[in-house]
Amino acid sequence: MIERQDNLCRLGGDVTLETVPAMLEKIRPLIRSGVDCLDCSNVKNVDSSAIGLILACKREAVAQQKSLKLTGLPNSLLSLASLYGVADQL
Repeated sequence: MIERQDNLCRLGGDVTLETVPAMLEKIRPLIRSGVDCLDCSNVKNVDSSAIGLILACKREAVAQQKSLKLTGLPNSLLSLASLYGVADQL
């Protein structure tokens, strides 16, 4: 699930290999149109592709000369990011 509220984009549900391609397709244009914050507090299940999604969103923001704030990152995602050595990039 992806829901926009002003400059905030809320992610919800599972962020896994099965859902990430469609989510990224929806989020990229939102970043281009002004979204500067991703709220992940409603995310349920994640796998390593969730890290890829967030990093791709951050790259999209940089390409638009913007910064992207992340909020509500679930502990499971933070643990994966730490495991893969990319926690400082989130």
